[in-house]
Amino acid sequence: MNKNLIKVLLIEDNQDDFIMIYNLLSQVESPKILLDWENTYETGLTVMKKNQHDICLFDYHLGETKGLETVKTAINLGCKTPIVLLTDTENQELEIDLMNKGVADYLNKSEINKYTLNRIIRYTHEKNQSLNALKESKAKLQEAQKIAHLGNWEYDLKTQKITWSDEVFRIFGLNPSRLEPTYSEWLEMFTLESQQLWDKNVIFILEKAESCECEYQIIQPDGTLRYIDTQATLIVDNNSEPIGLFGTVLDITDRKKAELAVQDLRQKEHLLGLILDRIHQSLNLDEILETTVDSLRLFWECDRVLIYRFLEDGKGIVEKESVAVGSSPILGQIIDDPCFPNTDIIERYKQGYINIDVENPEINKCHVDLLKQFQVKASMVLPILINQEGEKQGSETTAWGLIVAHQCTHKRQWQISDTDLLRRLATQIAIAIQQAQLYHRLEKLNQELEKMAYVDSLTGICNRRHFEEKLDQEWKRLRRDNTSMSIIMVDIDYFKPYNDTYGHQRGDKCLQQVAQTISAAVKRSGDFVARYGGEEFVVVLPNTPIEGALKVAEDIRTQIEALRIPHTASAVSKWVTSSLGVANSRCCTDSNPEILLETADMALYNAKNAGRNQVYIDDL
Repeated sequence: MNKNLIKVLLIEDNQDDFIMIYNLLSQVESPKILLDWENTYETGLTVMKKNQHDICLFDYHLGETKGLETVKTAINLGCKTPIVLLTDTENQELEIDLMNKGVADYLNKSEINKYTLNRIIRYTHEKNQSLNALKESKAKLQEAQKIAHLGNWEYDLKTQKITWSDEVFRIFGLNPSRLEPTYSEWLEMFTLESQQLWDKNVIFILEKAESCECEYQIIQPDGTLRYIDTQATLIVDNNSEPIGLFGTVLDITDRKKAELAVQDLRQKEHLLGLILDRIHQSLNLDEILETTVDSLRLFWECDRVLIYRFLEDGKGIVEKESVAVGSSPILGQIIDDPCFPNTDIIERYKQGYINIDVENPEINKCHVDLLKQFQVKASMVLPILINQEGEKQGSETTAWGLIVAHQCTHKRQWQISDTDLLRRLATQIAIAIQQAQLYHRLEKLNQELEKMAYVDSLTGICNRRHFEEKLDQEWKRLRRDNTSMSIIMVDIDYFKPYNDTYGHQRGDKCLQQVAQTISAAVKRSGDFVARYGGEEFVVVLPNTPIEGALKVAEDIRTQIEALRIPHTASAVSKWVTSSLGVANSRCCTDSNPEILLETADMALYNAKNAGRNQVYIDDL
């Protein structure tokens, strides 16, 4: 097939989806993508069986037929075209099932744009070519071994002379017309690791008198790295004494690169799986982000990986960073990119990755200057997009930040598989961020609900339910310490006539003022005030003798009267006044907080009977 043309078959019963995909692919200039369309399962399967396309885009829901059924049928009928399913939802279990059934990849329709569609087609095409190259190279190796069409060499142990066939010269990137290199010159063309492996294998052959087959990496004169498969065997004379080595050489570079590409892909999938496990097992966003940047930098062996969060003023902060030794850390720095206000760079981030070569003339100078400030020579950037729920317009996709890889020591061309990995990680990081945000919102809501459950909505102090719980807790604590507790019961004098005279709105305001006054009179951190009911309040004073409680009660009474809240319906004063009952008890097994509360309530009753606007004491 034409290397500059990718033939794509779309099986989709929705004409609007076909038009959208056709328009997007029409914008791709290189490689050119030719799109064929079938709108039924039956016609699509017929075309698939011909294996005339490089990739098949298949709608997961096609009428009453599901994509997995088609995959199974197509494979059974001998379809070799890689299939990319188009789905409507993000489903990790479905993804695993798809891969197990032989699907090359999948794409969520909501994520389709020019960049994602082009990227997944190119990535699937390249991956399929790598797998086909691996199969083809293995078949060629088997055929070459059958007909012995291999380069060969011979090494004389006595003269240390090595003899090559023309094929070996070609494999090592040398002209067959030149003299054979010496043995030492030959070894110098191996990488250091391969030299050590060769020496070890030669010792094995000489000692064991057995053949040895091994793979080595060589460096051609122009610096090109190649992989060879060498079979070596011992040559002996009539007396079974070793006199030399004989071997064959096969260039396995294509096969090895295909294997390494598949291995690299598996490693990326493994890395992605590890990070996904961490995301799913933890609600700690800091831990998730640190794991991501550390794992990516070590995997790619790059100089810096960072998570960059946008701030409200258009600037951004380096939220998390993993940096190699020798590279400058920029963690926590506020970065003001001058390109942001004047370009559509954030919108470009939203559309897909930006692969930046600092010396690329198409990059804005302001952005180049910023990258050079951080010693960046190559950068790979993907946005972290999250869905924000708006009050009026519903869900809106916004750029929370960026996940960025930097190469600082040298230029670097990132692979499509690298950007695909980063894209998938950016999606999972966005999910983790939204999980963390949801968790914090729920935590805040729980705190507000707890506050509503324990705080009196009118006065803002403890309600009766919270009072009863705290009273029981304090009593048990003081009982362990064998100390005492005092309680003050406070009642606003003639409050019903006050409400009848001034109305409930003024009555509520009066209750609020009195509650604030009582709270202000209670000084110690362990003391607490609660609304007991209606116009009654209660003050709990742990580890306070009756004398101290009396002083606090008198302060409360005088300060309430000092508010000078008019009360023409009162029989004791023209101002709002209060009556207070005080009781004290040692916290022991012979008593309980209910008895103390009843005693304070009896003291309050006596204060009211004695004429009100006074403090009455009743000590247990």
